[in-house]
Amino acid sequence: MSGLDNIIKEIQASAKAEADAVLQEADKYCEEYMADVKVKVQKEVEQFEKKAQAERNLYEEKTKSGAQFRERNAVLKIRQQSIDEVIIKAQEKLENLPDAEYFAFLIKLFEKNVQSQKGIMYMSERDINRMPADFKEKIKKIAEQMGGQMTILSDRESVNNGFILAYGDIEENCQIKALFDADIDRLKDIANQQLFG
Repeated sequence: MSGLDNIIKEIQASAKAEADAVLQEADKYCEEYMADVKVKVQKEVEQFEKKAQAERNLYEEKTKSGAQFRERNAVLKIRQQSIDEVIIKAQEKLENLPDAEYFAFLIKLFEKNVQSQKGIMYMSERDINRMPADFKEKIKKIAEQMGGQMTILSDRESVNNGFILAYGDIEENCQIKALFDADIDRLKDIANQQLFG
């Protein structure tokens, strides 16, 4: 093997090790974040359950059939409010992560959505102004590893948090709100399962 082949193999091994380390760190962060959210959600559930119990006690004083109907509706409403609030808080927390964690999340999100084509990543001016110095380079490397190219721009006012990937006429909306909106039914099912078993 020539010296050039050895250098290329070393570069590839180093890049793979670095990518694996980034993925491990992102996975660990997601697990820790979900554990933290679950603890907070449980505290909120306890508060809502106390409120629901007070409402149930009030309804029991009224006629049994009418009270049971109102109780069932009140519990469902409180559960829905709890689920909605948990989802909103999770979205807000993700949007307001410290810069390092926020951009680590964006890198992981990009890895899941990158294509092997020339594309544009549209980001908000706010995100571009606070991005870590090595973020653009990491994005370009990931795109290159997939056989594509990526340019980062901020010339779309409609981008808030996250990004939009454009490959010609095809766009992938990876803004945080869009991710939550696209998966809202599944998120509600998960939140319901976690909160109320």
